[in-house]
Amino acid sequence: MKRRILIALVLSLLAILVLGCNRGAGPQGSTRAGGTYVVQDPNLTPAGTFPIVREPITLSFGLQIFLQVADYYNNDLTRYLEDLNGIKMEFVFYDPGADGQTRLNLQVASGEALPDIIFKIGLGDAARREAYGRAGAIIPLNDYIEHLGYHTQNAVAQMHIFHDMGIDPWYYGMDDEGIIWAQMSYGAVFANANSGRAWYNTEFAAALGMSEDQWRGGAAQGHPGRIPHYDWFISYLRGIRDNDVNGNGIMNDEIPLTGHTDWRGNLLNWFTRMFLYSDYSTTEQFWIVENGVLDVQYDKPMYREALRQMNNLFNERLWDESALTQRNISAISNQEYPLIGVTIGGWGASYPRLLDYMPFGVVEGPHGYAANSFHLAAPAFNIGISSSARHPEAAFRFIDSFAADPDFAIIPRYGMKDVHWRLSLPHEQGLYATMGPNIGPADPYFVELVGTWGDNNTAHWRDEFGIDFMNRKSAMAWDGDEANGEYRLGLAIQQMFPFTPNEWPIPLKWTSRELEEWNETRINIRDYVRQCMALFSTGQMDIERDWDGYIDTLQRMGYRQLLEVDRAAHSRLTQRMGR
Repeated sequence: MKRRILIALVLSLLAILVLGCNRGAGPQGSTRAGGTYVVQDPNLTPAGTFPIVREPITLSFGLQIFLQVADYYNNDLTRYLEDLNGIKMEFVFYDPGADGQTRLNLQVASGEALPDIIFKIGLGDAARREAYGRAGAIIPLNDYIEHLGYHTQNAVAQMHIFHDMGIDPWYYGMDDEGIIWAQMSYGAVFANANSGRAWYNTEFAAALGMSEDQWRGGAAQGHPGRIPHYDWFISYLRGIRDNDVNGNGIMNDEIPLTGHTDWRGNLLNWFTRMFLYSDYSTTEQFWIVENGVLDVQYDKPMYREALRQMNNLFNERLWDESALTQRNISAISNQEYPLIGVTIGGWGASYPRLLDYMPFGVVEGPHGYAANSFHLAAPAFNIGISSSARHPEAAFRFIDSFAADPDFAIIPRYGMKDVHWRLSLPHEQGLYATMGPNIGPADPYFVELVGTWGDNNTAHWRDEFGIDFMNRKSAMAWDGDEANGEYRLGLAIQQMFPFTPNEWPIPLKWTSRELEEWNETRINIRDYVRQCMALFSTGQMDIERDWDGYIDTLQRMGYRQLLEVDRAAHSRLTQRMGR
C-alpha cells in the first residue's frame, strides 16, 4: 500500500511539473538541434581541451548523499575533476532514496532555483526526466552534445553496443521529439551482465563424498562435466539436511539453500533458470525471446513446473521463507561453524569462510535445460543541467569531461590509478580472457590494489558514471590472491557464460504515451507475479488448483495487452539494429 501511495504521489508531482509550472528555459537554455550554434561563454576554452575555462568558476552539483562517503570535498574524485577542468565544485546534498527525490520534485514544482548540475536524483527514469524538461527545470542538450561534446562523441563512437551490436545509444535518451534531456552514462560491466550466481560449500560436499568430478550437467549443450545436474544438486541439499556436515555435533542447524533480497539474491529467479530462461535484470520484467519474438515466462508450462519443483523442495525443508525476505545473510554467515550449503547472490559467498565456497552459476534442470541469464545494460541518461545554471555551457563541458579518458570509468568504482588500482603486468591473468566474444576485452588491463566500494572512504562518491567506451571496468586481471573477490566472480562467469542463449532480452525503450498509459499496469503485474511466485513456491497458493485463477487475474490486469506494447517496442529496437 505504501508503494502505491508513493507511486501516486510521484505521478501527481510529475503532472504538476508538466501542467502547472511555467518556468522559463533560462539563459542559453534552448539547445534544440538544428541551425548554427555559436558558443556564448567567452570564458570557455576550445571544445576538447583542458582546462575547460580560462578563469576558474564554481559549479554547484546536486546529488544524493551516500553515507559511505566520508567527505565529498576532501575526496580524490572531486580533486581529480576540479584539477582537470579548472573549476571548483560546490555540493548540494539531497537525502538518499525517496526523501531526496521528493525534495527535488517539490523544488521543481515551485520554481525554486536548482543546482547547476543535477547528478542522477531520479533522472534515469524517462518519464520524470521528460517532465522536468517540459517544466523548464532542465535544459535540452542536443546542441551541446553536437557542438561541445567532443569527448562524448568520441566515446559513443567506440561503444560496444554501437559498433558491434548496431544499437544507437542515444536512442535510449531521446524523448518522442528527439530531445535529449540528460547526459549519458554507460558501464556494461561483464561481471554484472552475468550476475545470477550461486555458491556452494565445498567442505560440506567433501563431508558428503561429493565433488565436481561427479558433475555431468551441460552435455546437451556440448560442455560435458561443466555444471552440476539437478540430481547432484538435490542430493547435495538433502545430504546437508540429513547430516551434521559442519561437524559441530548439532543436527539440523545447517541451511541447505538460501537467498536474500540484496543484489541478485532472488532464489526463485535463479531456480527457474533450470526450466526456462529467466530475466535476471533489476527491472524483473520476466521477458524471454524465442525466434526473435518477445514473450514472458510467467504463463509458460515450464515456469509452472519450476514453481511446482520449488514447492517440493520447500516441503522437503531444503529452504525456508526467510530466503525470500532477509536483507542479507551476514547474521547466519558469521557463526562459529558454517551453516549455509548454497547461497544465491551476485557477490561472493559466505564470509568469513569465503574460500570454502565455489560457484555453480548454472545447474542443468531435470528436463535437460540449462541457461545463463545475460543482462545487457542500457545507457542511462541521468546527469542534467538545470535552467538555473549561470554557466550552462561550462556545466556541459564539465560533464563531457567524464568521457575524456578511457580510464575514467574505472575511477568512480575503484578509485585512483596507482593508488587504489594499477595497470596489469604481462604475466597476470585476465579474468575473462578465454571466453571468446563478449562485452569485455580479452586482454587484462588493471588490478585492484585497495578495495574502496564497500567501506567508508574518500576515494570517490560511491556512484558509478561516465562512459566506459573501452570496457575497461571489465578488464580486471588477477593478482594471484585466491580470496580476491573479482577473481572469484571470474571463476563463476567462466562456468556461466558458455550457457548464454543465442537469444536474450535487450533493454526496451517506450514512447511517452506508452510510459504514461502502461507504467502502472507494468508495476502491478510485476508485483503480482513476484507475489504469486513466492506463494506458489511456499504452497500458500496451490500450483494445481490455483494456476487457472492466477492466469485469469493476469488477463484481467491486461498482461496480454502489455505484452503487445512491449513487443512493439522490441520491434522498433530490432528494426533500428537491422535485425
